[in-house]
Amino acid sequence: MATTTSIIVLLKFFAGKQNSGAVDYNEFCDYLKKYSEHHLEEQPSLVVYLQDLAGSLKKELDKLTLSRQTLLLSKGADKQMIIVVPFYIEKFAHRYKEILLTPQLPFPSELDLPKQVPNEIVTRVQASDLIPKLLEKETLDDKTLYGLTLPHDSPSILLPSSVSIMTLTESALMKIRTMLLKEEHHDYFLKKVQVSNPGKEISAKTFFKRLVDSQESAMRMVVSPEDSFYYWSQLCFFIKKDYEKVKDFTQEDISLLQSVYTIEIILAHYKSKVQANQQKESALRTLETLLAKPPYYYDFDAICKFTNNGGVPLLGQYSEENLKDFLHAKTSEAPAGELPELLVFKTEHDHRYFIYKRKVFQLIFRLCQDARITITETMKKRWFSVLRNYDNLPEMNDQNAFERSLENEVRVQSPILYSLLNSSFLSLVHYEANNDNDGAITAIALFEDGRLLPYSEILLINKNKLMTDTKILLPFWYTTPVISWFAKLFFRPPKSKKPKKQKTSAQIYHEEEAEIQKEEKEAAAYTKNQNLSRKLALREAARNAEASLVPSSSTLNRELDSYEQQWNKLIGKETHKNLTDDVNSLIRDYMRKVLRTLKATGFTPERIHSLAESLVKTPGMQKINDTDSLMMYVQLYIVKLVKNIPV
Repeated sequence: MATTTSIIVLLKFFAGKQNSGAVDYNEFCDYLKKYSEHHLEEQPSLVVYLQDLAGSLKKELDKLTLSRQTLLLSKGADKQMIIVVPFYIEKFAHRYKEILLTPQLPFPSELDLPKQVPNEIVTRVQASDLIPKLLEKETLDDKTLYGLTLPHDSPSILLPSSVSIMTLTESALMKIRTMLLKEEHHDYFLKKVQVSNPGKEISAKTFFKRLVDSQESAMRMVVSPEDSFYYWSQLCFFIKKDYEKVKDFTQEDISLLQSVYTIEIILAHYKSKVQANQQKESALRTLETLLAKPPYYYDFDAICKFTNNGGVPLLGQYSEENLKDFLHAKTSEAPAGELPELLVFKTEHDHRYFIYKRKVFQLIFRLCQDARITITETMKKRWFSVLRNYDNLPEMNDQNAFERSLENEVRVQSPILYSLLNSSFLSLVHYEANNDNDGAITAIALFEDGRLLPYSEILLINKNKLMTDTKILLPFWYTTPVISWFAKLFFRPPKSKKPKKQKTSAQIYHEEEAEIQKEEKEAAAYTKNQNLSRKLALREAARNAEASLVPSSSTLNRELDSYEQQWNKLIGKETHKNLTDDVNSLIRDYMRKVLRTLKATGFTPERIHSLAESLVKTPGMQKINDTDSLMMYVQLYIVKLVKNIPV
């Protein structure tokens, strides 16, 4: 053997020479001393065993005993034995090689240990616990001798940690096949499986034939039991039922039952893996569907909160690592010359959102409609305030300044739209959409000669019209040249040194809502009226739901108007209004019934989605084509109704 200072290696070598794992302590000390003297020049570290043999050896043996690789036994006052566990690990590992050649040999058990060797060297574990762990991840070494505890008080099987779990599987399977190859057993169990599967006799026979004809085929059926698990479970049940009735077990009977129990545990593990994988794939398909629903853009935290139709979180049916792998694949894999299916964009504050490529222009179109109304009203109010003070702004006269002002308004009022319009992928998405063979042309033109159109054209906001609409709101003398000149001279206030920062409509809305929420919490704390308390609790639950449905840069009414424009495509003003009123009436009538029994604790986003889904599936609403936008509208309207319950 090569020169070494490892005590466990020397113990294994010495035990091998003696052909016994029970080594006399004194004899090993003599051997270690001679070995150290002989190899001192090659391994100077062996000098410790020449200077203090007893002390140095004791330290090493204590470490090995702690790791269960050795066991020190006292045999009288002057005699000690070192039990070398790796020796027995190697011995029983050899037994498994013999079983693969001769399946009739029994599995190793604790009865195979020599009488002087205590059972403490065996690490007893439940087979149903250890086998699945080893099937997932195993490390082959010679440090542990497992004792697999099997069901129904069956004798345990010794499994050395140096033996692969696949070797155990193959050994157990070979024992079952050996029994089934016997003519009387073959026909008997084949008939049982066929009789228990009326109408599937051919399929049952095919399974049985694959099992007994080839060990390789049988192994494939164990590790991939999707199509054969039902037959496997039946066959194992019939074998157990017949053999467990035997009163005087032979060693062959015991080995067969041990094999069946082992194969059942292995099959159960692979079946659970198949089911978990199917569940994961189903959850990922649901995730794909949800990502394609309004509002179309989601950050990672929102994606982690996705639930299925039953309200069960998807995260749990797949792991966070699975989710990250899915998102990475969707955002990086694509055919040559095309963008990935899922795109990523960032806001100015580095907040990352995911959006499907096919939904980009649909979202931009909706956000543009929303932003046009909001920005027009905001700028009109600001211009009115400025003109009323006999002042003006650069953007009122200069088109370039007007474009910069619009861009700034989009950045503040609609950060998602601003991020999309300035994203690196937008021009490529625009090019792909306009050159798609299936005719999926963009709804709005965003580029001209490869450059983004001015914001005034994207939002359809005209500077001159905006100025005209603003001046109409002013008293007549503001627009009469001579009078306005004198009025400006005498009534124009001094300019403020620091321009006051204007709050967005969304900020004002959320501040007002926070005040109302604070007042209602105080009222709920002091009221003793149960009906009032219930209504306040429902309003609070509605606000919490609103926070998850409405972006912080928008308001509830803005989102309602935006989605209404999506699903209600009737052009006539009166017909458009009538359709919206009809839908709102349906929602109100439905919610009147629901509110009688609705509890605040149950008014969650999942519950709101369920209520909206029930409404959208009614015959009256099924005539509306854009069900995704309608679903969002119904959810938001339900929140609005509950939030405004009269108290």
